[in-house]
Amino acid sequence: MTAIGRGIAWLCLLLAGAVLVRDLLAWHDLQRFAPLSLAGFWGDLAPAGFRAAEGGIDRSAPWLWSGLIGPALALWALPVFAVAGLVLIRVFRRRERRRRRR
Repeated sequence: MTAIGRGIAWLCLLLAGAVLVRDLLAWHDLQRFAPLSLAGFWGDLAPAGFRAAEGGIDRSAPWLWSGLIGPALALWALPVFAVAGLVLIRVFRRRERRRRRR
């Protein structure tokens, strides 16, 4: 279980690094800072899935999309992935085993 948690943590940190590189390249090209949101990241990664989720949730519970999920997806992706990765690394860290006396 610890290995899976640490793997997900490193994946989150890798995604944070990819978002950082993307944001810096976009800043260099556009000459303005335009950070990638979680919605933009999800929309770039799987546009059909994003549209299906948005449409399905908006039809069944529009308050949920506009009040909770939409604002959460508007957050900048870099700190979300970085914090999630660091928290998971902390939670799933390797603990030293105590030696039992014989």
